Amino acid sequence: MEEKRDTTVLDHRACFSTDAGKRVLAYLLLEAGYWDVDIKTPEEIAVLNFAKKIIRNLGICNHPRDMDSFVQKLLELPSEI
Repeated sequence: MEEKRDTTVLDHRACFSTDAGKRVLAYLLLEAGYWDVDIKTPEEIAVLNFAKKIIRNLGICNHPRDMDSFVQKLLELPSEI
């Protein structure tokens, strides 16, 4: 099972690492409501969960030990304040 997971991560990263792939990933997350705070319906929740699965398939935050680096990268993003 670990080999399949490694292949999944590599495939997803190859797909979304191009400039076009990055734009598509950003669009998918936006349309899935990844940053919305008012997700309510079962359909919206299902779409959001699928977006979260894409993030996990990229090898991001699959384990609690990943959270420190994930949070650090979030804090390195520019702020709108």
